Amino acid sequence: MPMTEEQLRDLALISIDGEMNRHSIDQFCQTYPDITEMEGYRGQEIRLAIMEEKGFKPVGYKLGGTSMAKMAQIKSDIYSSAAGVTNSSQITYGILMDYMRMEYCADLHLSNHIHPKVEPEIAFIMKEDISGPNVKAVDVMFATEKICPAFEVIDSRFHNFKIGRRYDALIDNTSSSAFMLSPEGIDPVGKNIRDIGMKLFYNGEYVAFGAGASTMGHPARAVAELVRMLSRVGGGLKAGDIILSGAITASRPVHEGDYIRADFGGLGYVETHVVL
Repeated sequence: MPMTEEQLRDLALISIDGEMNRHSIDQFCQTYPDITEMEGYRGQEIRLAIMEEKGFKPVGYKLGGTSMAKMAQIKSDIYSSAAGVTNSSQITYGILMDYMRMEYCADLHLSNHIHPKVEPEIAFIMKEDISGPNVKAVDVMFATEKICPAFEVIDSRFHNFKIGRRYDALIDNTSSSAFMLSPEGIDPVGKNIRDIGMKLFYNGEYVAFGAGASTMGHPARAVAELVRMLSRVGGGLKAGDIILSGAITASRPVHEGDYIRADFGGLGYVETHVVL
């Protein structure tokens, strides 16, 4: 049977309580095994409305499942094998909130999270509104003020970071927890952002490499897909919105004392020190 608004609100409240009070929660699919995509996004909308009632504001969107590295990780490590997830390549989105933004190169406090992981991304800062079902990557480029290096901190509220089903994750705001942007950046128009390389370092050790092309062949394609998805529910992007285009490499757990740096060459870098 279709889920009621009251049931979706209850799940959104459980997710928010887990986030705000830093405790993990049961997978929603244990109680509601047939949550649909539409219900998942409706639950996300309800979650947003509750957070706005608390005085928080949305500042943009984050994308999930936009790179091969991330899709492989989702399938092997994040979704529960008992949940019957077969289509792990579908792109999803969550909502970035004002309280999630970290200062540039600020410490990452474990006490603010449950079991956080960090992933490097290219962020888009929009200068114009953009919407519609036929938006392409080139349209996104011309509507963008700048692109810049970013970290996203993901922190699923579900026990052991094991998501039962994709639509559980939607109600849990696709594990969104925090993000950091570099103050540096460039206007993407006329630039070859596909070939922007990224080197990831943990405690000075080179651990991973990726490039703009790691994200759907071009990160603006990912943002265009977001615009098309939002158009299906009458939405779009607004000037000033921050868009995280998706993880370039698989996310990595963090531990007290870690120093993490993502170096994007001429585009700049982001780094953080993990503390209690």
